[in-house]
Amino acid sequence: MGIMEQLVNKIIRFWLLLPFLFVTIGLSGKVKYIIMPDHAEEGYTIDRYRLSTEKLYGVNKTVELFTLTFSNSKKLTDRNKLDPNTDLNLILLSVLPNLMGNKDWIEIDIDSVKNNIIVPSYLKRLFSLNTLSEFDKTYGAKTKYFDEYQVIQKIGSKYYSSKHCIIQFFAIRNRPSIFQNVFGTINIEQNPLTITQMEGIFKKRYPHEDFPPYTIGNTPYDYPSFDYLRDRKEYLSKVIKFNNGIIGYQFWTFTDWHTHDHEFEVDRGIDRFVYVPGRGIIGGSFDFYFYFHRKKLPIKYTDFLNNIKEEKVMIADDFK
Repeated sequence: MGIMEQLVNKIIRFWLLLPFLFVTIGLSGKVKYIIMPDHAEEGYTIDRYRLSTEKLYGVNKTVELFTLTFSNSKKLTDRNKLDPNTDLNLILLSVLPNLMGNKDWIEIDIDSVKNNIIVPSYLKRLFSLNTLSEFDKTYGAKTKYFDEYQVIQKIGSKYYSSKHCIIQFFAIRNRPSIFQNVFGTINIEQNPLTITQMEGIFKKRYPHEDFPPYTIGNTPYDYPSFDYLRDRKEYLSKVIKFNNGIIGYQFWTFTDWHTHDHEFEVDRGIDRFVYVPGRGIIGGSFDFYFYFHRKKLPIKYTDFLNNIKEEKVMIADDFK
């Protein structure tokens, strides 16, 4: 068979397979659903918190956090008795308020989505693929998923799906700062460093560059020079002692703003957050979502920027 004939056959095979490629892409693009049980199955735990958005974003809405925590090596029967050096995995599902309407949860026919409901083992696999957990895989920049997965909860005999949800993943690896903390790591043993402290360090090294967390409102047309894949990281900012005596750890995310105005800056996710060992993530901020809807809010650009500089977060009522 000649070279030309081989080429023609390859082209024919490509066009014959093309419809199947589109089907595969279409199926993979469907929204997937996670049914949130009242009680966690053996092997992982669930924590749920409600955050008021009024003080931080000026609108009377609610963010709901669902934290799923599990270990690769131990059964989580009582996290409070775990050695603090135990490596844990955390999946955070954040249901964000519907700022275009009144309903954050929509009643659904459970049978209509049964083929797109995923199980905890699927989530664990998703965790591995988004936290550099498999040495033989090639990883991209995307580690967070907005409106690609929705939470389902059962109330009485009815089922309700979240309208807007972002899912992201954290590896909890508590060890001295000398060890590497790649993007998506919670490490409560880091040496604390605030955003403003980091700003001073950054400006000494890059005096003519914009400090990445302050580039809110920038677009790709601003030609950002932030080393996106290399430098993204969650920094421990401070240790908090709540009124109930529980200790929490507040983090902020070192990354920039770089998408177009008509796009969500999904990569930022919960860009500041508070983690409590044995309780999960109990507070945070979602500037990427509320800044996108800023025209519907009573706060201004300067308010968003000050919230970042002052590391303001929403906290669940149980910890105020």
